[in-house]
Amino acid sequence: MKRIVLTVLALIFVASLTTAKDTKIGIIISQRIMEEYPEAQDAQKVLSDEIAEWQRQSQQMQDEIMEKEKEYMQMELMLSEEKKMEKQAELERDYTEFRQFQSGIEQKAFQRNQELFQPINEKIQKVIDEIAVEMSFDLILDAVGNNIAYADPTLDITDRVLDELKRQ
Repeated sequence: MKRIVLTVLALIFVASLTTAKDTKIGIIISQRIMEEYPEAQDAQKVLSDEIAEWQRQSQQMQDEIMEKEKEYMQMELMLSEEKKMEKQAELERDYTEFRQFQSGIEQKAFQRNQELFQPINEKIQKVIDEIAVEMSFDLILDAVGNNIAYADPTLDITDRVLDELKRQ
């Protein structure tokens, strides 16, 4: 619903601009910029590698817990009640630690994504702003996620943004 309202507002804005003067509009394809900009590719690789490492650690923790549980089950009949309770408490602590680690992965990934991509997004925005001023654009839309059903390909300045980013 929010997306529809924003699209309608953007269309109303564009319509009001076109009635006031000749409006120059450009589009970018942000997904393509992120896929083709080397700095964004490097940041994505760093993030992917870190997530893979956290997942490896999580799997290792899970394997260790499963092994401890298996050992406990095999020895359960030979243990005193005190030792059983001790082993169960140890397993419960391990499970709690594992669940906390698991839930922390998503939070760490989000935070790391912000750290890696914020400076990149700022660079991209700066380049877009410079191109907009230089080429006298009144409005630049992102074709990704904004419900643009059609745009004249000559309006697409994605290549120009990528060229500027690569030169910097």
